[in-house]
Amino acid sequence: MTEDLDKTMTEAEPIPLLSVIDDVDQIINKELAPLEEEIVETKVDHWIVPAWSELENRTLGPTIEAGGHEWNILMFPKGNNQNDFASIYLELKDAKTGEPDNYVCAQFIVLLSKLSEPTKYVVHSAQHRFTSGESDWGFTRFVHLDNNNNNGTSHHHHHAGGLESFMENDSIRITTIIRVVKDATGILWHNFVNYDSKKVTGCVGLQNQGATCYMNSLFQSLYFTNSFRKAVYQIPTEHDEPTKSIALALQRVFYNLQFMNTAVGTTELTKSFGWDSLEAFRQHDVQEFNRVLQDNLEIKMKDTPADGAIKNLFVGKMKSYIKCIDVNFESSRSEDYYDIQLNVKGCKNLEDSFKDYITEETLEGDNKYMAEGHGLQNAKKGVIFESFPPVLHLQLKRFEYDMMRDMMVKINDRHEFPTEIDLEPYLSENADKSQGHKYVLHGVLVHSGDLSGGHYFAFVKPEKDGKWFKFDDDRVVPSTLKEVLEENFGGEQMPIAGVNMRPNGRPMNRFTNAYMLVYIRECMLDQVLAPVTENDIPRHLAERIETEARIREQKRKEKEEQHLYMKTLVATDETFEANQGFDFANFDEKEATENRIISLRVRKDDTFGSLKNTLSQTIGLPTTQFRLWLMVNRQNRTVRIDMPIPNEEDESTLDAVRTKYATNQVALRLYLEKGEVFDPQDRAIFPLFSVPTSQSILIFIKYFQPELQKIHGVGHLYANKNEKVHTIIDALKEKAGLRKEEEIMIFEEIKASMVDPVDFNATFAEAELQDGDILCVQRKLSVEEENLVLMHGGLPTVNAFMNYELGKVVVYFAPLVPDESSPELRLILHKEMGYEDIAERVARELNVDSTKLRLINPYIQNPNRGSGGGGAAAAAVAAATATHQKRFAGMKLGKILQNAYTAGGALAQKARFMYEKLEMSLEEIESKCSVTVTVCTPTLKDLQTVELLLPKDSSIFDLKKALIAKGIRFQSQNGTRGLRIFDEHDGRFGDEYTDKIWREAVSVRPILKVYAEEIPQEEAEIDIDNDAFINVFHFQRSTNRTHSVPFKFVLKQNESLEDTKKRLQARTGLDDKEWSKVKINIVDKDDHVQLISDDDVTLFSTYTHKPGDMIGLDHIDKSTKVDKTGAIFIRG
Repeated sequence: MTEDLDKTMTEAEPIPLLSVIDDVDQIINKELAPLEEEIVETKVDHWIVPAWSELENRTLGPTIEAGGHEWNILMFPKGNNQNDFASIYLELKDAKTGEPDNYVCAQFIVLLSKLSEPTKYVVHSAQHRFTSGESDWGFTRFVHLDNNNNNGTSHHHHHAGGLESFMENDSIRITTIIRVVKDATGILWHNFVNYDSKKVTGCVGLQNQGATCYMNSLFQSLYFTNSFRKAVYQIPTEHDEPTKSIALALQRVFYNLQFMNTAVGTTELTKSFGWDSLEAFRQHDVQEFNRVLQDNLEIKMKDTPADGAIKNLFVGKMKSYIKCIDVNFESSRSEDYYDIQLNVKGCKNLEDSFKDYITEETLEGDNKYMAEGHGLQNAKKGVIFESFPPVLHLQLKRFEYDMMRDMMVKINDRHEFPTEIDLEPYLSENADKSQGHKYVLHGVLVHSGDLSGGHYFAFVKPEKDGKWFKFDDDRVVPSTLKEVLEENFGGEQMPIAGVNMRPNGRPMNRFTNAYMLVYIRECMLDQVLAPVTENDIPRHLAERIETEARIREQKRKEKEEQHLYMKTLVATDETFEANQGFDFANFDEKEATENRIISLRVRKDDTFGSLKNTLSQTIGLPTTQFRLWLMVNRQNRTVRIDMPIPNEEDESTLDAVRTKYATNQVALRLYLEKGEVFDPQDRAIFPLFSVPTSQSILIFIKYFQPELQKIHGVGHLYANKNEKVHTIIDALKEKAGLRKEEEIMIFEEIKASMVDPVDFNATFAEAELQDGDILCVQRKLSVEEENLVLMHGGLPTVNAFMNYELGKVVVYFAPLVPDESSPELRLILHKEMGYEDIAERVARELNVDSTKLRLINPYIQNPNRGSGGGGAAAAAVAAATATHQKRFAGMKLGKILQNAYTAGGALAQKARFMYEKLEMSLEEIESKCSVTVTVCTPTLKDLQTVELLLPKDSSIFDLKKALIAKGIRFQSQNGTRGLRIFDEHDGRFGDEYTDKIWREAVSVRPILKVYAEEIPQEEAEIDIDNDAFINVFHFQRSTNRTHSVPFKFVLKQNESLEDTKKRLQARTGLDDKEWSKVKINIVDKDDHVQLISDDDVTLFSTYTHKPGDMIGLDHIDKSTKVDKTGAIFIRG
């Protein structure tokens, strides 16, 4: 049975007694929760059970018809899965036999009563969605079987006692009351196990990928604004990358929402924004987010078929005006808006909010308006709408700054919004009213929770006459109008006793309410919601996504079947002969083709014989003319042949062969030896290896040519281990293509770092040579030949050559500034090379003058950075630091790479350096000082960075000249045009440079970072005797989290706090919204923080000024998201 629903009930009052026969309606009212849903039918059935003791362990009661369905009581008289209680369930009879999707929602009551006393009963009730998966529901512990128990359980009995006390002559009455309920939405009492959004609603959700707040709701609402979706599809994105292009990422999300059957992921999209963290979303509200999105798309739509689409859909016009009362003068300006921010506080509904928005304010008394040509005048100030867009986004101001509590708070007040609203009353007199301004509700974005967190979801009505759906991340469900409206107005909840009532009987405030509404102009509904067809979708988009899906499916299948397959890597004589380096062969799977290795993906249950057949076809030889050796890792980390795999294994599976011979290897590595001697039937004859007395050993030969500085494999031969090494000299010369009379040297390559000469006069056994060993042969050089090789930078003997080869490394060089003429290079260099040698090589590849090239070593340890922290940002910091390290500080390549090596000796990552092409020679640059100037103009918030190279003897005047040459102009309205150069220490104002300090710094430091700002007018007007200077810096929460540009500020004697604040704001360049969030503190030299209260008369009225005091402005660091235009920045 699926579920146990025993309820804890308080003991019912015995009076008045209800009868199961006469008082059914009262029992229903008492037992069943009231419903808003429509009741299909209520049915009462009495089953008199004649002989209880004779019942089967599992008994079905008579069929009951209710609501067009057949039901039974399913009873376990001796208990189900326990034997203390009788168990009784209600079963939907046709659930198992009908369609799998059939279901019925019902409330039900089961009463067990004494035949002669219908008021003496046990009762249980429940409600359930009966499905094929959960076709019965009820009560495992219905009534106690032991009468003496006095029913100590918490069951709802009208009289104490177990089953016995209800029995009369082994007979009892079971009354079933079934109330079948109409499921209007299709999801009543759904448990959402195996719920399929697409099947139920035709829509899919967006995955909750953490930290995306309001994003999913907004995208669902935009997706169902069909004409917006069409416009987005029109942006040309064929050549874009989804994680770098918002337009393409959005197109892909929209496409997937339209065609996928499961919830759609959004990681590409958030990556394309560069908003990968919760912090990014927390710092910006949905309005800012939407604005940035639309701006980005508008730019992308310029000069494409979609040009202007966003303005046409979402942008309206409003006019701000000031109109004099007593003279004929009006000043006004019109501006576009993408959304309207409406007050919730003090407005009981949307109409109130609109009225509040256009309410006029009278300017009189001290607040009169200075009208041009008329002096101070009484005036009315207000805004009026000149037009409303087809799709109207309304932001409800649920989040506001609370002055008293000095924090942002959420407003949960009740605020009603209608399904339709006429906006004509809010339009200016001369607006175009030829078509109606009735607007219809299309979407409601909801926030549940408080300021610090909570959950976002949305209600959208995709079709003009369709249903409403609730989009809650990955789940989409049908919803009722009440859920859309009433439940999101906010305010107090409808009281439900015991659920949401406070102990004092007052209902609790709702914290789930709407924060954004989407309305569509009624006369444009058909146009805005016109269906999006295949023709609206760019072909390239569909093709790309379909191809990706196919590849994913293929990979999934491969992964699913991966355990059935294994890799087999086969080396042949061609593999060995192509090897120009160490060991027998390189078995790296990724480079198999390059290294001439046959790489096969084979089923583990294939036989060894079938592998031979496959190889036979690959190399074009019958299976009787080759044999396969097992290759193993030797103790010294080399790979060599070990033993031939006997023919008896032909019937074994490959997995069995691998397990038996190569136990700890994932892949089977084999060497294919082709026959050289054949019997009359053309079958290869191989020396016997299976007998312990076998004398043959198989040796591999490499040949080294000093004049070419090259080594490669030349084949193999069999030798008798009791013979002496010199017996194979002629065979070796033949393999190497040397003349008989030429003298040779023989070395054994034991491992890469150990190539030792072999004694000709020892036997193979004495020389410890065995199967698979590698001998290296070379011609013995005369002294003259040797000198000639050395003179050309070569090495005369194989052991010296191999030792040198060991020092070779592959190094990648990437341009510091990528462009067409700066490719990435892959060079083979040597650990002994120094800076000049490497620069020479890179310059040769790039075809540039090596003196005008700077190489940058990113592996330099930056003293300011701990050993932790990797990643792109860290690498960029390292590269910046390294740029100023002179020529690898004299280190050789091997030494530099040690910093990048892991303990195992392999490179931690590809060895990668950077190069930079220079305008002048490196010599010249190194004789100058690299100066980074951050220029702040017109305010300290507007930054641009200038890189300069200045001679070591330059003056501050030269610096100013260099800035002017770079086109820097100061743009403040009323500055002095004088220049201040200063630096910062840990985000605080550092030194202000005079010419003397500047000359000292520039002459000794290789790199300088400074700020340049225009000296403000107020400093020119300073009252030397009474005013003073104080330093100001910015921080977020704690004073060591500094950000933004610190500055010097004039403290005016007796100035009101209000005026000081105004001047501070002007200096920072923060707008009113940002400034409202700034807290002003005095920070002393020991970093003690004193918050300044808004009630203080002056900055230092409650706190005594001490030397070393600074002003600390505490606000959120938005600098990471600000570019030099001061706009919120999205990567796009």
